[in-house]
Amino acid sequence: MKTKIRLAAATALMALASAAYAGPGGTQDSLTVTITPTASYGVSLTTTAVNLNFNSAALGSSIQTASPSTVTVTSSYASTGLKLAGQITQASGTPWTFAGNTASIGSDQLAAWVVFTDTSVASTAALGVPGGNYFRGTLANTNNSNVVSTSNNQVGTGAGNTQFIAASGATGYKTMAALPPSGVDAAAAHAHMWMYFTLPQATTDLVTKNVTFTLTAGAPN
Repeated sequence: MKTKIRLAAATALMALASAAYAGPGGTQDSLTVTITPTASYGVSLTTTAVNLNFNSAALGSSIQTASPSTVTVTSSYASTGLKLAGQITQASGTPWTFAGNTASIGSDQLAAWVVFTDTSVASTAALGVPGGNYFRGTLANTNNSNVVSTSNNQVGTGAGNTQFIAASGATGYKTMAALPPSGVDAAAAHAHMWMYFTLPQATTDLVTKNVTFTLTAGAPN
């Protein structure tokens, strides 16, 4: 009889222990940690000591920036891609447009090229004229062309057309794709921007023309 009593008591204690850990009446609690990531794409253009005012530019002549503008990627993302668009405005008269084909520049049309290099290129002496390794192409919005239009086109290699960079192997060649922020790699985050223009042979007015280039930072190419 004593053995049966001990066995019954042990079984009852086990049942109580099971109820204490897994049975009805147990409680739970939790907390939630809220994390909101923040990041941004950024780019800046500086034109220190660069003369961007071409006074008395003759019709049919070609002009270019003597010193570069400097591009700096300021993103907090690990890598950045760039796009470039041009715009021509004037206070009055017939607005000029960009020449879609620089081999045949019509009245009131401006042929414009932009090329980005690394910062080892410090003067226009290394760049030459359109048709060489830098101011490449005659048609806007096409592969391996540096002809500017109002379209917002990708800068460098990557998805889509490769535009606005020097020919591979040329001095200062830079892919301009997946650029790091300056806080991570200052050398890779910087580039030089060069511009070249050919004026039309004819125009309907001599009002000052303002040519604006807009760089937009975004997801890597």
